[in-house]
Amino acid sequence: MISGEVWRMQSDESLHAIESAAMALLTRGGARIESDRLLDLASAAGCRVDRSAMRCWFTEKLVRDAVAKLGGTSTTAVSLQPGWNPAWRITHTGSHPHLLEWPSGKRRLATRQDVTDMARMAHMLPEFTAVGKVLTCSEVDQRVEPLWTNLEIARTTDKPPASGEVFFADYLGDLVAMGEVLTGRKGEACLIPACDFFVQPLILERNQAACFLRKRELGLEVCPGTMAVAGMSGPVTVAGTVALSLAELLAGWTLGYLVNPDLPAGGVVATGSLDMRTMAACFGSPEAILQNVATCNAALRLYGIHPWPIVSYTDCKRPGLLAAFNKMYGLLAAPFTQCRWIGGDGLLSAGQDYSPVQQMLDHEMSKAVERFWGHFEVSSDTLATDLVLDMMARPATDFLSTDHTFAHYAIEQWYPKWFDRTPWQGTAAELESEAAMLSRIDQYCRDAIRRYEPPAIDQAKIRELERIYGAAEKRLLTAA
Repeated sequence: MISGEVWRMQSDESLHAIESAAMALLTRGGARIESDRLLDLASAAGCRVDRSAMRCWFTEKLVRDAVAKLGGTSTTAVSLQPGWNPAWRITHTGSHPHLLEWPSGKRRLATRQDVTDMARMAHMLPEFTAVGKVLTCSEVDQRVEPLWTNLEIARTTDKPPASGEVFFADYLGDLVAMGEVLTGRKGEACLIPACDFFVQPLILERNQAACFLRKRELGLEVCPGTMAVAGMSGPVTVAGTVALSLAELLAGWTLGYLVNPDLPAGGVVATGSLDMRTMAACFGSPEAILQNVATCNAALRLYGIHPWPIVSYTDCKRPGLLAAFNKMYGLLAAPFTQCRWIGGDGLLSAGQDYSPVQQMLDHEMSKAVERFWGHFEVSSDTLATDLVLDMMARPATDFLSTDHTFAHYAIEQWYPKWFDRTPWQGTAAELESEAAMLSRIDQYCRDAIRRYEPPAIDQAKIRELERIYGAAEKRLLTAA
């Protein structure tokens, strides 16, 4: 077993200075909350509210009451039991606007056919255990797009559903109705992610505010998201962006507490940094990862709440070694938070692109990381003392042919599916090895789509999903 305590990223003095700055932003600057209902709740709780500016100045007492109620559920103690599962377990989700093709490298907005093809691929490949909204279809009106996409996925696969990004509150009830049909569980919100992002600095714009309120009414975790870009939408200094990020988390937790104080709390921290040479917002830079991890470390230590640091938002634009490095680089977060994994959803270009080739690489790396954190079991069987003594007494050592090796090798050792472990194959082969690997992965994904066979799907469920979608489409598009 691996055990210990989360490392401290700042001294207690620095930690409280960050919190003091965050609290000053909330009490002296306030937040723009574009929701009459949320402003009503804040005003009733003693906050000063300017209706014309839609601005709320929180009281420190209210913020501390909120985190006292919502917090204390996460610990800085680490306890990882030995053991791991060699089988791949991939969830298809992400809501990327572009599909990146391989080997052409062509990047284009996702079509209806792309949504269908990715669902077919995930259905046929045994690695995928759940199929969700990995692409945002550009050919469907965005006011109903998540409903159409989930209907199309349900027509294609009988694997469990997964959530994808949502941007409008008006269809959240319809997604719950779809989730109920797919799972048979009342009030099922599996198609709705909990997180809602602030616009920096401290703005919960109208659509996100409406989603935030509706999700809490549906019982989803209080999960504010913060995405400040240092030097552009936040201070260029790491400390300043961490304080702003913490303030946005605190604002979200406080608003969630006012809607329903009994919900659990989490969060997402996905900051970036502005490259002053290129004017590009970078979400995989060392500074971005440092900001994310420092914010989460502060929340965990101060309030016992564990937001999730986004440490796999690579800025790389193509599958391959550089993208792999950037995603693995995020493991620097491991000692400071409870995040010990890399992102495995095929993300490229800071979330703008999806690549099935990259997703296979992501999960190849994820399994290696999982193997490490799975540690190892110590027992008389695994120590194999008698076996070693027996081998020492023989004239030739051969552990390969023993029953002990046969019984343990598959669960003790990680075997990559794509990475090359062969000896030197010659200059020509080695120079082309990475491109050859990417081509093999691409062919694997394309073959899955080509050999797709529809499962025996309950057509009564599909008809009910079509009814929900049709009614929502008529209500949302006709009304507009």
